[in-house]
Amino acid sequence: MVSGRTLAFDEVGAGGARAAAPVVLLPGAGDVRSENRFLVEGLVQAGYRVINADLPGHGESPSQPAYGVKETADALLALIRELGLGSAHVVGTSFAPAAAVWAAGAEPSVVRSIVAISPHVETEETFAGRMMGAVGTILLGGPWAAAVWGGMYRSWYKGRVPDDLGAEVEKMKAMLRRPEGRRAARETLVAHRRGLAEKMAACSCPVLAIFGAADNHFPDRAKEAARVASLLRADTMLIEGAGHYPHVERPDLVLPAIVEFLERADA
Repeated sequence: MVSGRTLAFDEVGAGGARAAAPVVLLPGAGDVRSENRFLVEGLVQAGYRVINADLPGHGESPSQPAYGVKETADALLALIRELGLGSAHVVGTSFAPAAAVWAAGAEPSVVRSIVAISPHVETEETFAGRMMGAVGTILLGGPWAAAVWGGMYRSWYKGRVPDDLGAEVEKMKAMLRRPEGRRAARETLVAHRRGLAEKMAACSCPVLAIFGAADNHFPDRAKEAARVASLLRADTMLIEGAGHYPHVERPDLVLPAIVEFLERADA
C-alpha cells in the first residue's frame, strides 16, 4: 500500500509494451478498495498499470472536510496528478462513477475513459432520494452502523457470492466502528448531485456502463441503462443474475468486457 496525500491506494503492474493509459479503480460508498480484488490481476495481465484506491475517508484514506461528488472528483484528479499519470482510465462502482464523470467534465484531458459499474448518476433530487438520505443518516449515525451496513451490503448480492465475502464485510465493519469512518460513508452515500448534469454534458470520453440485471438499487435496470446511455453516450452491458456488484459476482464476464473496452479507448 502506498499512502497518497488524498487517497490510499495500491499500485500494481508497470504497464505493457503497448501504449495504454493507467487504470484507477474506485469502490462504492461504504466499501473499501479490495472490492476490486477480482479485477486487479486480470488488468495487470492485460498490460495495464493499476492504481486501486480507497474513496476519501474510507478504508485507509485520510479524513477530509467534506465527502461530496465534487470533493471525490477533486481527490481523484489530485491522485492522477500526484502519480504523474497524465491521463487515466477510471473504473468506479455505485457512487464513484458520478465523481469520475465530474472529473471528466472538469478536466477532459485527464480522464481517458470511464467504466461505470452500477452507476448512481442521478442528476435531480427526488422524494425517494431524500427519504433514502434520511434513512442512511439514521442507520449510519451511531455505533450500530457496522452491523446494519453489513446486513444491507450482503443483501445486494443477487448472483454468485464470493467465498471471501465475510472477510470483506468485516473490513467495512472495522471502518464503520470509527466515528470518522461512519461520517465518510454516510456523507458519501447521501451526497447531493447539484452540478452533475452540467459535468455530464461536458463529459466527452468513452463510457461503458455495466449493470446487474437483478440489482434492486434500480426499479428498472434496463431503463436505467438506457438513460445512462443517452446521457453519457455510453455503451451498456447488463449482467444476468447479478446484483449491485457484478464485477464481484461475475468477474468472468465483467473483466473481459472492461479489457476490451479499454483497448478500444486506447486505440
